[in-house]
Amino acid sequence: MTEEEYVRMRNLLNTVIEQQAAFAENQTKAETRVSALETKMDRNADAIAALLTLAQMHEEEISTLNQRVDRKFEEVAERFQQIGEKMAETDDRINALVNIVERHLSGH
Repeated sequence: MTEEEYVRMRNLLNTVIEQQAAFAENQTKAETRVSALETKMDRNADAIAALLTLAQMHEEEISTLNQRVDRKFEEVAERFQQIGEKMAETDDRINALVNIVERHLSGH
């Protein structure tokens, strides 16, 4: 092997070594980025799980409130029914009184 071939071979080896070092550095950076992304994904998964839990809690609270509102509406409807019945009774009594007064005034 001539000196020129040796220098060329040495230069090629140095280039390969530099490329391997750059590759190793890039791989380390990539692994760091992947690790950071995995951490973010884990945090996001935890946050999503927490949000789903909150959504379920709100759904249960809304369901409970809807049941209360339904009961109140039923109570109000029943009360209006009672008021309507009482008003009908009062109307009947007023009509009876008006009839008595009219008969009394007409002399019968």
